Amino acid sequence: MSESTIQYKFPLIFGAASFGKEGTTFSHFHTLEEAQVVADLFASRGGSAFDTSDGYANGTSQEYLAKTDLKGLPVDTKIAPTFPGAHAPEALRKAVQAAANALAPHKIRILYLHFPDRSVPYENTLREIYALHKEGYFEQFGLSNFYSWEVAEIYTISKLKAWVLPTVYQGRYNVMERNTEDELFPCLRRFGIAFYAYSPLAGGLLTGKWNKPEDLDNINLVAGTRFDTTTSNNPIYQLFHDKYKQVVPSFAALTQALDAAKIPPAEAALRWIQHHSALKPGDAVIIGASKIVQVENSMKCSALGPLPENIIQLLDQASQSFKQYVTHYGGEGREAEAAWLSPKAERNEDRPYSNSRAQVFALLPLHTLRCLTMSEADHITVCAVKGDEEHAWGNRTGPWASP
Repeated sequence: MSESTIQYKFPLIFGAASFGKEGTTFSHFHTLEEAQVVADLFASRGGSAFDTSDGYANGTSQEYLAKTDLKGLPVDTKIAPTFPGAHAPEALRKAVQAAANALAPHKIRILYLHFPDRSVPYENTLREIYALHKEGYFEQFGLSNFYSWEVAEIYTISKLKAWVLPTVYQGRYNVMERNTEDELFPCLRRFGIAFYAYSPLAGGLLTGKWNKPEDLDNINLVAGTRFDTTTSNNPIYQLFHDKYKQVVPSFAALTQALDAAKIPPAEAALRWIQHHSALKPGDAVIIGASKIVQVENSMKCSALGPLPENIIQLLDQASQSFKQYVTHYGGEGREAEAAWLSPKAERNEDRPYSNSRAQVFALLPLHTLRCLTMSEADHITVCAVKGDEEHAWGNRTGPWASP
């Protein structure tokens, strides 16, 4: 297959969190020369766009993209609420203007709210989003890491006010983490919102590099990996480590079965999301990489055909066994960040990331908790912590019905 004829069932977007200055979070391509090699390769193999955020690599990801020839491919970015009120009109405008300046001369195609800033009424945020859209700062409006009921609220407010509507949702989705299918996807389909799936390899777990729990404990030798726990001031490392360490033993058995079929785990995961997932026309897949060869391999695997039926069944069975470990589609980190941004949340050195799910939920307001999808055990524990036994068994929204 020549480079000019490569096609994907669902378009590929390159997640440029790995672009940025050395020493910044998750950055791996530290020079403009490396960034250009990635951009050239991605464009030549049929890639469709680049994705970044004002928070990636401490903001330097956007700067690297600005100085890279992207071969005419568009750029999407996200605005992360780093303090309570970050999505209030004045602060949001400053952040969007800063992102636009950082990415220049590239224009912003999709502007996402990276995750919720619940300290600001959504109507206030959306009014400013509408104004910024009218002024030409971006082409499309997107959401990332919001709950389905928040998506519905945001869409409804925007529709009633005749403001710009959200047209894209970016969320975590892979063969192991599929709980978006039960609640979020029906909501998005109801409102005609496309889904862009990030982390198709579960942050690297589905590469098959880690087959035993102790593999994650010893991986600190590889600085910068998502499973590295040595960076104590970045709680995302601990989040990935604790979350995925639980599923490694089960994944080892799956890896052995795939080895017998001569299908590498990463290939299986990428072929699954292209051909056997719940994605629909208009959706896309966001791939990431820390090495050039990973870009090439992910694109090659994504262009392959459907998996054999026995492998599909094997993956479906494995995903069922993973369910008990999979967190809500918003992600534990997002719940922790929401708690961190709550006006009632106290800033301390421990930070909510290091707490259990119940402790993290306990920091959220009751009216929010009653709408979250969580396990019964978590829900009861949180209600007990907050002295709300009356609501321990109810008052939570269910999946959105199809139209």
